[in-house]
Order: sequence, then C-alpha cells, then structure tokens
Amino acid sequence: MSYTNVELVRHHLVAAFPAQEKIYDQAAILESDYVTFFNGPVEQSSVMVKSVQSNTPTRITVTLNSERTSLSSSPLVRGSVVVASDSSLGTVYTDNVDYIIDYAQGDLVIKEGGALGTGQSVTVWYQDYFVYSAGSDYQLDADGGRIKLLSGGDIASGETVYLDYAPVYKSFNEEILTKAVLEANGLIEQEVDPDSQFGADPVLQASATYRALEIICRASAARELSSLRGEDRTALAWIKLAEGYAARSEQLLRSFRPPFDGPTAPVHS
Repeated sequence: MSYTNVELVRHHLVAAFPAQEKIYDQAAILESDYVTFFNGPVEQSSVMVKSVQSNTPTRITVTLNSERTSLSSSPLVRGSVVVASDSSLGTVYTDNVDYIIDYAQGDLVIKEGGALGTGQSVTVWYQDYFVYSAGSDYQLDADGGRIKLLSGGDIASGETVYLDYAPVYKSFNEEILTKAVLEANGLIEQEVDPDSQFGADPVLQASATYRALEIICRASAARELSSLRGEDRTALAWIKLAEGYAARSEQLLRSFRPPFDGPTAPVHS
C-alpha cells in the first residue's frame, strides 16, 4: 500500500537540515595515485591544497583598521599568529580577547571590548601557507573526494599537504528517497494496515512521510560517522532529527493500533 511518495518527502527536505560545514587544514600525503580525503563528493570550487614551506615566522608592523586588517594574501597557519605592541613584545595581546584571526582570509579583526583600537600600530608574527594550483600541481576528483599529485608540479611524492573543502551532501538523491519511501510504506502497512482497510488515509500518509524522513536522517547520520572526518556533532544532529520524526510518526499511528487487552483478573466464585 502506498501511503506517502517521493514528492511529499522531498517537500520536507527544504527545511533546515544540518549544514555541512567547510573542513579546514585536513592533512593528506599525496602520491601519484589517487588518495581519498573525503568519503563522498566535495564542491570543486571550495578545494584548496596548501603546505607550510617555512618554519620561520614572518614579522610585519601594521596599523589596525576599523573593519579588517590584512596580514597576508595567503591563508594563515592556525595557532601561528602573535600580536604585540612592538617588536620587543612589550605587550602581547590575546587571541579571541583583543582580536580575532580569520585564518582562511589572512585577516585580523579587532574585538570589541579588547585592548586594541582602530589606528593602533602593532607588530604581528605569523606563518602562512603556500597554495598549490589545480591542474598543474594536483588533479582533483571532486565527485569521489580524491586527489593526486601531477608529475612536474610543485608537490613532491609523499609530501604532506593540507586541504580545505566543503562536502556536497548528496543523501537526498532519487534513489535514496525512493528506497526510504518504499521502506516507510511497507513498515506502516505491516504495523497497522496489513489488510489495507484504511486506504489513503491522510493521517497514515503523514505518519509514513515522517517515517521516511526518519529513515533518511538515520542513513545520513551513519554516513557522517563513516566518513573520514567523522563529525560526531553533525551525526548527533541527524540522529536528533530522526528521533523527532519517529516520535511524530508514532503519535499519528496510535489511533490505528488495536487496543491491548491485558490478562483478565481472576474472579472468585
């Protein structure tokens, strides 16, 4: 019996599902053969491959702007930035208290309530990344989350590089939606309507739709945990969504379940 369908389930998928955050600074050792860095597709334009080519920090003196102050045109190495009043380290300022570093953009931002102000001159030490070029230094398989170095490029075989990328979550393709709908319809029929006596009841339709969404969310949690990055926080968000859909489905099914008659108490004659 068909209670829900792909279109009904897809309608609910426009809601705010757990966002797939961009991943920064994931280490990988590149070879001439493909190396998998993510078990799934990634957004091709989001991929950046970089490496640290010097252990000696760069020192600059900058005047702080009211918005952002550029330190480098390249992304910065996390934890490498030191900000002081002068080159003698007279006063060392505190990250996330006096300022915030945008490591991806190479910028320093003054934090409100901190000890730094617009127009102030400071000395900054930092390390930045060297960014490699796609097509000349490496070849990317975005659909497979794989990468390999190219002969003649700047990446040496066995070199450790760091990758930034944004996963593309393709959990909601037609095949997965169809399977979830079929499974949900089968479960609803088995649990409360084995004789197809209720037909296209709108309450059963809603219950089956929520059951399909539960199945999709649990599959998404499993995929997240099995990926190379293994984000427990994102997986937990999927699981909580699944539990919410399961509870809503069960609540709607209660009126269709036969009442349970417990054992009759003995009667004294």
